[in-house]
Amino acid sequence: MNNLSYEKWENIGILSINRPDKLNALNSETLKEILIFLTHQLNKENIAALILTGAGQKAFVAGADIKEMSESNHVDIGNYIELGQKVSLQLEQANVVTIAAVNGFALGGGLEMALACDFIYAANNAVFGLPEVSLGLIPGFGGTQRLARCLGTRLAKEMVFTGKKIDSDTALRLRLVNEVHPQSQLIENCKKTALKIGKNGPFAVKEAKKAINNGIEAPIHNALELEKQAFQTVFATEDRIEGINAFLEKRSASFSQ
Repeated sequence: MNNLSYEKWENIGILSINRPDKLNALNSETLKEILIFLTHQLNKENIAALILTGAGQKAFVAGADIKEMSESNHVDIGNYIELGQKVSLQLEQANVVTIAAVNGFALGGGLEMALACDFIYAANNAVFGLPEVSLGLIPGFGGTQRLARCLGTRLAKEMVFTGKKIDSDTALRLRLVNEVHPQSQLIENCKKTALKIGKNGPFAVKEAKKAINNGIEAPIHNALELEKQAFQTVFATEDRIEGINAFLEKRSASFSQ
């Protein structure tokens, strides 16, 4: 992986986009590497959560690689957008919990990737925005859709139409991010949350994630049916037996991984 670095800490994976000299901008090569990792390697890692971050102190991902984009034709750009959307979908649908650790700029494709994760934890120097309109473009990796689902259409339209940027405190107030931490403590706090998740039943976490993701836009009756099916699925697992027995016996559960 030329543009990524990966490490495993206990049952947590940490994937870093490693182009700090380019503020971790997303060129086609980087997107392809992320997609290969998510589709071919992630499920082999036996982890409870994946932390996604950017190398260096300045940026999570500062956006698309504008130089590469300027050299693209109509067909090239279609392939590039499709690639970015595939990456965001793989993040959103991953079988593990994904946490975006946003250190510095999360602009354009960077914010779009963060929005595809289950949680966003931000450093106090984080800056968020979708500034594509200032280039005569629009967000293309899902930003027009996921930001509206996160903030509602009025706030999303304001951010997209103006291209304005917001700091970490504003992002927390708007509930765009879950927590804000000093930059030096960002990854450690992501690890703490990931460890808490890792102590719970892995099948239950996976089914809960699918129920939320698949039910959020469905009519309530359909969404409740999805929830019932997910409950029945986890009820049939050894983890459910272990979890209930541990509760009754007043001990910590020992779940499968």
